Amino acid sequence: MVQRLRDRRAGFEETLLRTAEESGWEAGTLRRASLYRDAIHRFTRNRAAIVAAIAFSIIFVYVWITPWLSSQDPYALDFSKAYLSPSWDHPFGTDQFGRDLFVRTALGGRVSIGIGFAATIAIMGVGILYGALSGFLGGWIDNALMRFLDALYGLPYLPFAIITLAIFGTVNFWTMIVALTIASWFTTARVMRGQIITLKENDYVRAAHAVGARWHRVLFRHLLPNTLGVIIIFVFLELPGVVLGEAFLSFIGLGINPPKASWGTLAQEGYGEYQAHPYMIIIPSLAIAWLILSAFFVADGLRDALDPQARKNF
Repeated sequence: MVQRLRDRRAGFEETLLRTAEESGWEAGTLRRASLYRDAIHRFTRNRAAIVAAIAFSIIFVYVWITPWLSSQDPYALDFSKAYLSPSWDHPFGTDQFGRDLFVRTALGGRVSIGIGFAATIAIMGVGILYGALSGFLGGWIDNALMRFLDALYGLPYLPFAIITLAIFGTVNFWTMIVALTIASWFTTARVMRGQIITLKENDYVRAAHAVGARWHRVLFRHLLPNTLGVIIIFVFLELPGVVLGEAFLSFIGLGINPPKASWGTLAQEGYGEYQAHPYMIIIPSLAIAWLILSAFFVADGLRDALDPQARKNF
């Protein structure tokens, strides 16, 4: 009798485990694959999103290809060519040192976009891990982590980043990434917490718990893969804010040190010449606006594609 009960229990646990695996991974993978196929179809039918994606790609091609193809030396000083207006030889004109702004704007875009993407990846990593753990563990741990997050929300964004840079004592590519990450991960954590709290009530998660699956297996195999759509959208929502934050810090003199430049430092240099040579501030400002608007419209298209009910509910 005892042996039969044990055999039945073992069979029951095996069935539960198989159900959890199929519903949580195989079936979940099939559902996600179908979702993403439908999302791609909806995205390609969104004209505004497609135009934004093309604009986003153009700025990428420009900043990465132009320095390789151009014959102009972005660091060579030639005062005889200082303050040349935009022309065929110098499409964006030259600065006070005679340096070609077409190439310098592309190099500045490499720095700004590089910092933007690196900081966005770091922000997503910190925010996802913090929010996922908070939402998954729940109870007093969730309360403590959220109260700490609320306290950080009370700190102003840019002064927080400035203080971080002051602590480092130097400004370079990596310290700028760290400063922007420390000042920007809060919203991602809060959104991820909400996603995990919603998803962990699903049946396949309960089945995984019932068969004794460890918490990290449930979190990283069954829950986080189902938040991929939200993560992709948040990357394109977070990137413009990070690029704008870097541009502002550079504009007030806390950017990359010369002779290297970012779009923010180019705008800073142009600000002092805006009356006599307005193109020097207009061009980097337009580059920043181009990237921000295209990223926002891509994010909006991705939101509609991945969650078509969102716009209806809105």
